Amino acid sequence: AMPRRTMDMPPCIPNLAPAPLLPAKVIAPAGVRVAAFPGTTIARMYDTPSVIGFRPGYIYRLELTNLPYHPGQSLYPEIEVRSTLVPKQGMKYWDYPIPLVFSAADIERAFNGTVITKVFYLENPEKALAADVKPDAPVEFPNDTEDQAIKAALENGRLVAIVRLGAKKPEPQLLAATAIDGTVLLPGEKYLKSPLAPPVFPFFACPLFDPILGPKLPVGECFIDGGDKGADLGIGRNNQLGGLDPTDVGVEFSIGGKRSVTTSNIVCLCSPRFMVQRSELAPIGVFVPIGVIANSGATGPASYHELRAPMAEVARTRPTELDGRTRPMAYVGKVGTSFFIGTNRPVVHAQVTGIKIVGVVVEPEEITAYPGVPLTVTKSVDPAGPVPAGETVTFTIKYMNTGAKPITDLVVSDSLSGRLAYLTGTQQTDRAANFSAIENEAGSVVLRWEIPGTLLPGQSGMVKFKARVR
Repeated sequence: AMPRRTMDMPPCIPNLAPAPLLPAKVIAPAGVRVAAFPGTTIARMYDTPSVIGFRPGYIYRLELTNLPYHPGQSLYPEIEVRSTLVPKQGMKYWDYPIPLVFSAADIERAFNGTVITKVFYLENPEKALAADVKPDAPVEFPNDTEDQAIKAALENGRLVAIVRLGAKKPEPQLLAATAIDGTVLLPGEKYLKSPLAPPVFPFFACPLFDPILGPKLPVGECFIDGGDKGADLGIGRNNQLGGLDPTDVGVEFSIGGKRSVTTSNIVCLCSPRFMVQRSELAPIGVFVPIGVIANSGATGPASYHELRAPMAEVARTRPTELDGRTRPMAYVGKVGTSFFIGTNRPVVHAQVTGIKIVGVVVEPEEITAYPGVPLTVTKSVDPAGPVPAGETVTFTIKYMNTGAKPITDLVVSDSLSGRLAYLTGTQQTDRAANFSAIENEAGSVVLRWEIPGTLLPGQSGMVKFKARVR
């Protein structure tokens, strides 16, 4: 029988069901072997690297053998699986395993009595590290304690798994308790039967959402580029573009001497990236009682972790899925033929149930990027499907004068996400343009094309460039 659902899980959003398993690629020095269900009759051993699938909500034990400089000895890393990917259309979650790296240095520290904790999380693209990260070599950020590592992971993404590595060999009863048949998809297997026991702790299964505002899609699997995020794009009194944030596209133009700006559509790149928050608990001494005593022993960090209750630090932060808008918005009214004004400042003055709302004047040059703008801008990416880190993608920005008046002095600006690295020399344009690239606050660059001349009604153009997915 299928296990009952733990806690009160909301129904999944259609077409956004979480993956049933978390694939993990066990990476260790050459010759090291890994065993699933160690110490039991269903134990299976494989060479590393190997990809193993784990059901969320369970605690697992692996066995590492044939370790360098430690013949005949073994290590038993513990894995708590907290969540899985929520694959978008076209994504194969098995192509994005978490990299369970057990380096030679990790193995040596474990045998010296250190307990190593690695907290894996799916990185929030808005807080992405602007650096190239290989899928099999995640960045590990140091922390003083395990609690701090978990907190840092929650602040920077979605917690996926917690891995603990120490030298103590678990008792046979503990190995048997974590060996639940039907929870591990082993290499070479295509199907997994129902588990023999329900999950031992609650896990991220479906994103929570406000019943009125609707679902807030999970982040981490994909990141966006294009559109206007954050502060609104606008032209200031000195005709300078403002509000261009990382991932924004801003296209400035002039009609009849008046400067305006518009933006493009949003494109989505699916490229999950796992990062690690790490902590180490090293021994500081051994207490040995002297005298007549019935029982004596040593207390080390490994025994501390064996006695620790699972999931002791879960749900310490509020659910971010219920966050609402962080800036006030307002509907002002219909202006001219058919468009509406949007602003990130209050625009009314009223007294409602004791709350005073103070209005401000919205200057004409701040009212931009509204429907009906005579310049249409579209952005596309090739390939359009999921891409792993390290791959190169091509972006194309097309613009067209869809109005009845000539447009002059176009400037196309694209501020790239920290997950993208512009490939120097790949920019193209079908019109004469002055091109520049300067650094932005996300650790990437702002690409800027200044296109002189006139764009008559019905005429169009494009710019193109390549970037590497970090």
